[in-house]
Amino acid sequence: MKIVVAVKQVPNTDNVAIDPITHNLVRSNDNKMNKYDKHALETAFEIAAKNDDEVVAISMGPNQAKEVLAEAIAMGASKGILLSDRKFAGADTLATAYVLAKAIAKLTDVRLVIFGQQAIDADTGQVGPLVATQLAWPQLTYLYEIMAVDAEEITAKRNLGPVSQTITANYPAVLTISDLANEPRYLSAHRLMTMADDAIITWNAEKLAAEDERIGLAGSPSAVRAIVEPKEAGRQGKVIEAASAVEQVLAILKSEGMIR
Repeated sequence: MKIVVAVKQVPNTDNVAIDPITHNLVRSNDNKMNKYDKHALETAFEIAAKNDDEVVAISMGPNQAKEVLAEAIAMGASKGILLSDRKFAGADTLATAYVLAKAIAKLTDVRLVIFGQQAIDADTGQVGPLVATQLAWPQLTYLYEIMAVDAEEITAKRNLGPVSQTITANYPAVLTISDLANEPRYLSAHRLMTMADDAIITWNAEKLAAEDERIGLAGSPSAVRAIVEPKEAGRQGKVIEAASAVEQVLAILKSEGMIR
């Protein structure tokens, strides 16, 4: 059986740049693997070790996204699949999920598809659930502990803020993994150096038999209309004299309507 892990190349910075004209992400040469996807990979490796599964990494992006697929292989994946075509440019989460689902459907014997719970560049957390919807597979989201992996089903705990939930699903299923789930392993320099030339393959829109109206900008019902950068308001404060600090604080709170 196969476990497919979706990995994404994101900017290696907290300051994500947006093109003011196209409103699309500005891609640079300084990129890295989305941190949540490393936890997704580690989850896949741990499950695969118990069930003799093959782990396949998949990514949608330009040719430079092969870098994160190579990193996934160096961590332990058997191969990588790059979904790349100029027609995919400008895709929102729905169009991205459609392309990923088409690729996953081409593979045989898939037990699980695993995503990081979100990407640090957009933080939507939508692609994993949307792929599950496209495939009509059950989804287990925000997982932080895999409890059991049986022949027919998987049981895990999901993080719901102040509470947790134990949930079970039959295969095939889609998972999204929290960064609380595990500690990702380091990549192997030996695996990276000995990686076969054909370890990463590329599929385009034609290979996927993707419908033009469902990919890229044409398949993206959501769009960024404007980018507004918040202004720095600066910090404001008041000096409290120690001798009458309590009275002064109470007076301020009353003046602000916080107490009566």
